[in-house]
Amino acid sequence: MKVLHNLKRKAFKTKICLKRASPTILSCLATAGVVATAVVAVRATPKALRLLEEARREKGDELSKVECVIAAGSKYVPAAVIGISTIVCIFGANTLNRKQQASLTSAYMMLHNYHKEYRDKLVQMHGQDTDVQIRNAIAREHCDYHQIGLDAPDGKVIFYDELSGESFLRYEREVMDAEYHLNRNFVLRGYAALNEFYEFLGLPKTEYGDTVGWSTADGYCWIDFEHRLISQDDGGTDIYVIDVIFPPDTDYLEGWL
Repeated sequence: MKVLHNLKRKAFKTKICLKRASPTILSCLATAGVVATAVVAVRATPKALRLLEEARREKGDELSKVECVIAAGSKYVPAAVIGISTIVCIFGANTLNRKQQASLTSAYMMLHNYHKEYRDKLVQMHGQDTDVQIRNAIAREHCDYHQIGLDAPDGKVIFYDELSGESFLRYEREVMDAEYHLNRNFVLRGYAALNEFYEFLGLPKTEYGDTVGWSTADGYCWIDFEHRLISQDDGGTDIYVIDVIFPPDTDYLEGWL
C-alpha cells in the first residue's frame, strides 16, 4: 500500500514537472524540427531532381508546375510533415506560455487580495499602530543597514522599498526626483509601470515590474509616496520606508493597449 502511494505521489510530481516544463520542451522540439526540416529537405532534393529529369525525358518537353509537384512532391512529404509539426510546437509553446503567465497573474492577484484583507482585518482588530509596528519590524529585518552606510556620504540616507524588499542608499532628493519622473510619465501617458520607478531609482528591474503599475483610469491623477522614518532608540541607523499610497495593480494597461 505504501509503495502504491509513493508511486502515485511520484507520478503526480512528474505530471506537474512536465506541465511546467511543457513550453521549454516544445521550444526545444521546435528548434530540432527546424534543423530536421532543413536536413530532410536537402537530402530529398537530389532524388527529386532525378525524378524531374526522368519525367521530362518521358514527356519530351518541359513540365508544368503541377506536373513537377506530381513527379517529385512525394520526396518532400517527410520534410513537410516535420515542418508542420515544428509550426505546431511553436504555436503550442506560445499558447502554454500565455496560460502560465495568466496563471501567475491570477496567483499574484490572489495573494495581493489576501494580503490586503489580512492587513484590513489586522487594523480592525488591533489598530493602526500594530500594523505600523509590524511593517517597521519587517523593514528593519530585511534592510541590511549595518553594512550599508558605514562610510556613507553626508546627506545620504537608507531607503527601504516595501514592494521589492530592497534597501539602498540615496539622497532624499534623488528618491523624490524618481517619484516625480514616474508621476510625470503617469500623467502624460495615463499609466506607468512599477519597473519605471526602479529604473529612475537606479535599481535593477524585477520580473513582475512590467506586469503591475498604475493607471489614471483607476480614478486618481497622481501616485502619492510617503517616506516613513524608522528610528532606532539605541542610536542605530535611521531607515526611511517608501510607502506607496496607491499600490500598483495588474490590470493597469487595460484600455490603453
